[in-house]
This record gives sequence, C-alpha cells and structure tokens, in this order.
Amino acid sequence: MPFCLGATERVVHADHGDKPTLTLPGAAAEAGPHVAQIEALGDNAWLYLGPPQPDPAWGSARGRSWSTNQPAAPDLRGAFVFGEGVHAFVKPDGHYMNDLWFYDINGHRWICLYPGIDTRTLLDQMQDGTLQVDERGLLADEQGQPLPPLLIHAYGFLAYDPHQQQLAIVAGQFDNYFTTGPGGVFAEAYRLYQQQRAGKDLPGLSPFFYDVRQGRWRCTIVQATPRGGEPYGGSQLVYVHGKRQFFWGGTSGAWFFDLANGTWVDARPAGTLPTGIDHCACYDSRRDRIYYYTNSASAAHENFFIYDIQQNCWTRPRTVGSGPAYASSYESIFSYDRANDALVIIRLYATEREPRRGVYVFDPQTDSWADPLPLPPQVIDQVGDGNFGFYDPTLNAYFCCFAHDSRDDGTIWVYRYRKRR
Repeated sequence: MPFCLGATERVVHADHGDKPTLTLPGAAAEAGPHVAQIEALGDNAWLYLGPPQPDPAWGSARGRSWSTNQPAAPDLRGAFVFGEGVHAFVKPDGHYMNDLWFYDINGHRWICLYPGIDTRTLLDQMQDGTLQVDERGLLADEQGQPLPPLLIHAYGFLAYDPHQQQLAIVAGQFDNYFTTGPGGVFAEAYRLYQQQRAGKDLPGLSPFFYDVRQGRWRCTIVQATPRGGEPYGGSQLVYVHGKRQFFWGGTSGAWFFDLANGTWVDARPAGTLPTGIDHCACYDSRRDRIYYYTNSASAAHENFFIYDIQQNCWTRPRTVGSGPAYASSYESIFSYDRANDALVIIRLYATEREPRRGVYVFDPQTDSWADPLPLPPQVIDQVGDGNFGFYDPTLNAYFCCFAHDSRDDGTIWVYRYRKRR
C-alpha cells in the first residue's frame, strides 16, 4: 500500500492515475497525481510509490549492485539506469544485462531504451557481417552504430549532459572478463572480435554516448585518453555544468572531455589524490566544485575530498561534526541538494565500519556535518542489494529504487531532506 512517512509517520495514499506515453526526448505530457504528493512532502519525509509501471515490451529495470548513483535528467523528467549486477547475468529472455532504462518521473514507469545484447543472435550477426569491426576497432552495424558496451558495475562511470542531451558511459565493448573467458556467454564472440581486430592500429576512443534525440549509440576517435588511476570506481565521471564538459577524476587525477576538439585534457591538478576503489562523487554547481568520498581510509575525514575546478586542486576539508566513515557505490546515494545547498548522503546499510545508517548532510557554508537522520523501519525493510537512486532538483526530492541484484522487483521511495528555503 502506498504511503508517506514524515516526522509523525503520517500515512498517505499515492494514486498514480493514468500513465501518459513518453517518447524521449521530453517528458510525459502530464504529471500523475503522485507528483503533487511529492511536491507536498515536508522536511525529512518519505513517500512510497511502489513498483513503477513496466515497459509494455521489456518489463521492468532490474536492480544492480555497486550502482547506487544513476544519472538524473531533469530536463527529461527522469533518470537513466545502466550497469550490470550479478556477474555475466543473462536475463530470462536471452538479452544480456547491459540494458539501458529510463525512469519516467511524471508517469512513474520504466522505459526501455535498449534491451541488452541478444546473446542468442550475436555470433550469427558477426559471422554473416551484420556486425563488423570498423576503423575504430569497434563492432558496429552497417550504419556505424557501435554495439553498446559492457560494464561489470556502474560504479560512478555514468553521467548525463543536458546541453547535448546525451548519456556518457566510460566502458568498452566486451570489457567484462566474466563474460569472455572459457565458458563465458561471449567467449566465442570475443574470440572472433579479437581475430577481426588483429593487426589494426587501434585509436583512442571517447566514452560511449547514448544520444537521446536520435535514440542511437555512438563512440568517436579521440586524440588523448585518461591515464593512470585505479579500476573499479577509482575515478568518477561527473558532468560539470560550468564548463559544459565531463570530468573524469579521482585516483587518475582530473581530466576534462573537450567535446568540440574530441579529446581528453589532463588538468594536472595540485593536491593529494584520492586512493582506493569504489568511490562516490557529485557536482556543486554553486561553487563549481566536486565532492568526492572514498572508502579506503580508516578515519572519516580522510575519506572526504573536494576538487575545486577553478583552483584545479584536490583538498581534504576541515569539517565540524561527524560525517560518514566512508561512502561507496554499493551503499551510498550521493547527491548535491541544490535547493538546500547541501551535500546529502543516504547510507542504506549499517556496517561494522559505519553502524549509523541514515541521511548525512554536509553544509558547505559552515563545513559542518549534521547528526545523521535515521531511516524509517519501513524503508529499511525495502532495501535490497541492488539499490540505486538520484536527486531531482525540480521537485527537490530523492528517488530511491530498492531492489535485489539483477531482479525486477524494484520499488520506488521518494525522500525530501528539507523544503526549499
């Protein structure tokens, strides 16, 4: 039963009404009744929306572990979902789980933009020439559209550019050793792929882009690519509105993707770089800086970094109060709250290193952490092991999808930290 939780645990029904049809780009023509209930949320309040309406052809998006931070697209009234969960998981319909989804806020429903590679026909397409390796070293169709990439987990390798209306993914084709080894679902396809690439001088490549306006994938040759850093979330992809460029940084330093010239540019930042893997990051548009959290240090203050874009420098802020011991893409929904000018971290689990699950809020004006706000028991009961979420600045609300890894059992909860001041 849909309900809303606030300070008084007040129960409210959420009626979704009729769902309008959404064709990207753009939002649903009308917002369902649940949107008015989101707008009416008070401070530190939760609203249960239940399972989104499935896509009529492809069903529902599945939960995916180590993928808590999915890119919001406020201009499209929703968010993208991408990244694998259970290693080398193939869905019951034969499609691999490099599927791309869009959560439609206004319609509270899933829209499948790409169902995933059809594992039953891929090898036939490679053998009959429908898919061929081109001058980029990519497997592509006759129109030059590349086969979408594989990504073991999303980590922080996704970001959305609202100016170009394109989703960016730092990944590669067949870039998942769980699928390409002996007995792997793509073992034979990968062998043929490498055979067709043999002897070619392969160029550097951009991220993979999904162009919302055209509904197509693309990937371009670039002059330079980022170097260094740790894998598995050791660097993060963030869209920087002030520069209208993608940032890629962390253990690899700080790089910016120059779309006009088709190249990555090494910013060569000052300061001490983050270390380790599986980090979280978000962009503070007011101060033109990136909040960055790791999980490699034993002390909480050593895991919190700020990259100042104008100063081109990594620092560890001196903070007041107690922030979370660590943050990672497995258990932390990590966002800059534009309406309240705050970094908000929703920690979903209580662990030995950080037993305080809840909502952590950092005030950048005072460099201080508030005491964490506890999660309601009803929310905790819904948390699975394949959760993800995003912040929508238009509604000033956090959308949290709680699901089990690679299962289509997700339900949506909406949270508001505070009403606009």
